[in-house]
Amino acid sequence: MNPPLAIELFSGAGGLSIGLKEAGFKVVLANEIEKDFATTFEINHCETKMLCEDIRNINFCDELRKLGLKKVDLVSGGPPCQGFSTVGSKKERDPRNSLFHEFLRVVRDLNPDYVVFENVAGFKTLYEGKAYHALIKELGLLGYETQSAVLEASDFGLPQIRKRTIVVAWKKHLHPVSLPAPTHTKEQDLFGLKQKLTIMDAISDLPELKANDCQTLYGKPPQNTYQKQLRRGCVLLTEHNSSNYGSKMLEILSLIPEGGTVNDLPERLRPKKYFANTYARLLPDMPAPTITRNFGTPSSSRCVHPYQDRALSTREGARLQGFPDDYVFYGSKSSKNLQIGNAVPPVFGKVIAESIIDAMKKETVGKSGNRAKRTIQLQA
Repeated sequence: MNPPLAIELFSGAGGLSIGLKEAGFKVVLANEIEKDFATTFEINHCETKMLCEDIRNINFCDELRKLGLKKVDLVSGGPPCQGFSTVGSKKERDPRNSLFHEFLRVVRDLNPDYVVFENVAGFKTLYEGKAYHALIKELGLLGYETQSAVLEASDFGLPQIRKRTIVVAWKKHLHPVSLPAPTHTKEQDLFGLKQKLTIMDAISDLPELKANDCQTLYGKPPQNTYQKQLRRGCVLLTEHNSSNYGSKMLEILSLIPEGGTVNDLPERLRPKKYFANTYARLLPDMPAPTITRNFGTPSSSRCVHPYQDRALSTREGARLQGFPDDYVFYGSKSSKNLQIGNAVPPVFGKVIAESIIDAMKKETVGKSGNRAKRTIQLQA
């Protein structure tokens, strides 16, 4: 059986595509306008044709024909949410929300059997729910049933708290898709679920770093299944590096206690204005909070290593997002961290795609059963 085919829009560095492929999809086309992001995608997904340009300039039907294809099974992606305030209003040509409409335009043109839309956790209520209701309405007009939920990544084995709104759509004549149920919980063996992974479950095998340091050898063998899966047999360690901090920053970092924050610092070292989770150490026995593009900056939202006097390295950030160690990131360190911080964790792509494939299998079985019933009736 040939693998089902997918297109990923607004692909970023390719986190969602990793999961789609792990579940059994073949991603034939991807689109990303940011050059560093697109280059990272191309390096790691060489079997996928990357279209690095404005989605508004792309005819995806033509691009499929160039690949000798007439149809794909799945269109997935998450358009940036800026400008959704005018979705559903008379300002349909507002350029700020055009990417939202471009996503729907590609769905309309390609008419796939399945659609996956992902966005921020608060998407359903964003701008008084206008965008969400417009999405569901438009998909309905295109012949789709939908199901949506806010999924939490740590519920599926990622050592990070990260919530995303997921909307799955399928053609009305097909078997319904059920969104995945959690596999991990805070309590071990509760209803057969595994215990949630912690930050140290993700990074405890990585060597210690001083300021302005870089290590290329692993500190120790994999300590658990998660580390083994992400290492993929790698011998050399990449992207495990730290910044060159000044004397004041070194003093600040040295004074943050385990689990501490800026409020544990002497007043002379505190900024004039700050948030409570500034200069905060990660809690070693908990999943990491949602990492952002600034996870390598100590003054950002809780991103100081649980035990070492530094912020997270690029590789540690990648580990928390679920990127394997052989994944190559292109660009400057700030660009790499941006790509990682903005990524959709591969686990989301995997569990959602597995749910779609499960529905596909039930659809196939159902059709086979109907054919058998018709044959019996004819023979009778």
